[in-house]
Amino acid sequence: MSCNTEKKIKSLWFIIGIFVLGGIIGLLFSFGVAVGVEKTSGDKFCTMCHTMQPMANSYYRDAHGGNNINGVRAKCVDCHLPHDSLANYLFEKAKTGLHDVRVQNFGDLESIDWEEKRKHAKRFVFDSGCMNCHANLQNATSSNTKAFIAHKEYFEKRTDKKCVECHKNVGHHILGDYIKK
Repeated sequence: MSCNTEKKIKSLWFIIGIFVLGGIIGLLFSFGVAVGVEKTSGDKFCTMCHTMQPMANSYYRDAHGGNNINGVRAKCVDCHLPHDSLANYLFEKAKTGLHDVRVQNFGDLESIDWEEKRKHAKRFVFDSGCMNCHANLQNATSSNTKAFIAHKEYFEKRTDKKCVECHKNVGHHILGDYIKK
């Protein structure tokens, strides 16, 4: 074998090695991100800050917090992050997380008007999250005239209202009572 051929073979193996190493690093990074996203998605993480305790207490009393006959529980991110695309989900998670860290560590927590924030719930509760779990809602309400009529404009896209604008206490049973304590 000529010296030139040996160099080409070594170069080829070097390139293959870089791709294999890059693939392994990429998989490990992806796994780390997936674990991190999962560990920061539930009530245990989201309620580490004392400012979230009223929301946690009302969540545990709500059907979405497990207070139902089946014990089924929605995670915080099921409602408070968009589910329309992975990129949007991760972007919103990072943006919201950084905002919450900044406010928790550098903000005036006592001046937060939680009742005022509730008026803007449509900014931080996403319909794509609701529909992710309630995908059969349109079919389920068609057999119940009252429920169907209530949701008809939404499903026909004749309204800009978000789910949380009609279902004001969804996810947090009597939240107003917990905020006032």
